[in-house]
Amino acid sequence: MPMSDAHTRLRWELLRRRMASLWLWSCFAVGGLLFSLIVFPALLLLPMSARRRRRCAMAIVHHGFAALVAASRALGVIRFDIQNAEKLRHLGRAIVIANHPSYMDVMVLLSLMPRACCIVTSRHWRNPLFAGIVRAAGYLRNDGGPSLVGASEAALADEVPLIVFPEGTRSPSRGQLGKFSRGFAHIALAHDCPILPVLIDCDPPAYTKQHRWHSLPPSTPTLRVRVLEDDLSEHVAVTPANRARTTPARPVRFAPANEDVLAPLAARRLTALAEHFFIDQISQHGFTRT
Repeated sequence: MPMSDAHTRLRWELLRRRMASLWLWSCFAVGGLLFSLIVFPALLLLPMSARRRRRCAMAIVHHGFAALVAASRALGVIRFDIQNAEKLRHLGRAIVIANHPSYMDVMVLLSLMPRACCIVTSRHWRNPLFAGIVRAAGYLRNDGGPSLVGASEAALADEVPLIVFPEGTRSPSRGQLGKFSRGFAHIALAHDCPILPVLIDCDPPAYTKQHRWHSLPPSTPTLRVRVLEDDLSEHVAVTPANRARTTPARPVRFAPANEDVLAPLAARRLTALAEHFFIDQISQHGFTRT
């Protein structure tokens, strides 16, 4: 009988978390629609500069996601274990790259950063839930190539950090990475800015590619965020005077010492370095499949 009671309590607790999850994601969807259709268009009517308007939009996004994260924690939908968050709060001209295990990743990072510019896929520009948000906040469309490098210059010059998920979509499964694209490396090499790696894990897995909002695990998941100390850009030295050709700053596997390489090759090697770095860190932090 006690076992049956315990099982019943677990089932009711799981149902409660599912209902709370439904409520939160409904708030996210409805809020996104209202902000896109009403709040951010209203910003256009206010007498302010384009720069200040973007800053206001970023602040609204930051506080909105911070409220959703706080509600998620208060309702017991998910726990958060975040280390070195202060590095993100005071970040200026830099590129933040992170792995992408869950739907919550963007929400958490933006809740920690008072201002940030995301590089988003083109479908978000057509999505009624997000189109107004990404336009008002000045987010960048991930078109790739020289256009993305050029578009990122204004944000970095304004001391606004970029958030990039090099996998381009959510990770295949816990402890595994999708192949990194080179966009962040081209931006870092072109603008000579630091690259701050952020490691993210959700244990047990929830809100992943395989787990929708209602597919919650029996126990409450914990989203772990580790803002690392490494600056990956230090592995390749680039200055405005030699953007076309780069020389490795120190011997690393992907850039042998005293070897001049063309910028595309440097971007390829920096991307490979970052991908291997994340694979090693996932293993070292125990963020592996269970």
